[in-house]
Amino acid sequence: MNEEILYRYMKHRSTARERAAIADWLEADAANRELLDRMSLEMETLALIAPELEDMHERSVRRTTLRGRLVRWSAAAAAAVVLCVGSWYAADHNAREEFGGRVLCFQTSNAPVRYTLSDGTEVWLNAGTRFEYPAAFTGRERRVRVSGEALFDVKHDAGHPFIVETYACDVEVLGTRFDVAADADAGTFSTALLEGRVEIRSKLTGERLTLKPEDCVNLIDGRLCLTSIRSHDDYLWPEGILSIAGCTFEQVMAKLEKIYGVQIRIERTPAPELRVARGKLWTSMGLDTVLRTLQEVTPFRLVHDEQTNTIYIR
Repeated sequence: MNEEILYRYMKHRSTARERAAIADWLEADAANRELLDRMSLEMETLALIAPELEDMHERSVRRTTLRGRLVRWSAAAAAAVVLCVGSWYAADHNAREEFGGRVLCFQTSNAPVRYTLSDGTEVWLNAGTRFEYPAAFTGRERRVRVSGEALFDVKHDAGHPFIVETYACDVEVLGTRFDVAADADAGTFSTALLEGRVEIRSKLTGERLTLKPEDCVNLIDGRLCLTSIRSHDDYLWPEGILSIAGCTFEQVMAKLEKIYGVQIRIERTPAPELRVARGKLWTSMGLDTVLRTLQEVTPFRLVHDEQTNTIYIR
């Protein structure tokens, strides 16, 4: 199998024909699966601590073989690691009457999931997100509801404003591309504007804020707090990339729990220490690979209780 094709597959850039060929290749020989696992681990080991080397790899992908580059760069980067997380999903659909018509409810298990609404708006749903939307937009407003995290690329229609409802705030779209995260149980809400313009209306205090690109709003002690986007890597999850820059080990484990639908119990005190400046999780190769590569950065032991689907970190 051509290694450039395998590289595109690991980066979620392969064509349907290439994916079918890779599936046949993997089924043909168990050694092929082992080779792909080794290649993914090497790629993962490349970019967590030294992502600039992965950028070099990206630019030179057509000049030398993938395997030779990864071996050389892995040696140069020493302990560099990139993490991969599975991105398949399951969803639960049901429907009811609301918003002036038939409303569909969509609940993701794993992420990301891409949806195209009846008006052409594209929505990416992160893990554990509940999304409610009309089967067709028929009224003056295009209104949807989110519990969890979603990224929207809204189809422009000045005569029919697009409104995203959450438990804490409504977000009215005056532009195009933005991220919304809302968790009523945790009492958290945030919106980050990547392109265009949006208006935030708090249901809790009546506050109104209009965002410009690079603005980010967080709910802090019940009030809206305006800041700037920390890193655009935080919003690459629709492409299968999860940023863990600046995260603690506990925070990373919480993200993995959500993505994989598993329970992770950290039994070590103190918890393993994780220090990464520009770390990324590639959501493709599975939890086992993630944990193996994490062990390269911060040593720990783990036990997986498959009956309870619980992982114990020791």
